[in-house]
Amino acid sequence: MIKAKVVKGKDDHIKEIYVSGHSGYNDLGKDIVCSAVSTAMYVSLGMLEKLNSDYRFTSDESLPYMKLEVSKYNELTNLILDNLVDTLEGIALDYQDFLKIEELRR
Repeated sequence: MIKAKVVKGKDDHIKEIYVSGHSGYNDLGKDIVCSAVSTAMYVSLGMLEKLNSDYRFTSDESLPYMKLEVSKYNELTNLILDNLVDTLEGIALDYQDFLKIEELRR
């Protein structure tokens, strides 16, 4: 199962999104749930890069995990991160046994 943690600050801005694990929906390379989650993360990362946002992205396919941390916010950054969470929630709704999302406050 893929586990996603969405960390929000006291100001309600998303500070971090951490995704780990394999969904187990299908074999590696054929898993549409893993593919959808990875695509959502990389599309959001690409948009943040175009905005020259202050962020940090780390990943390791061998563990597997992806972590996106944002330290400066603006309206577009917030929209991108909110859209990413909405996308992950949509995937989790359709594939409840393969993706779980947890929201934390820090």
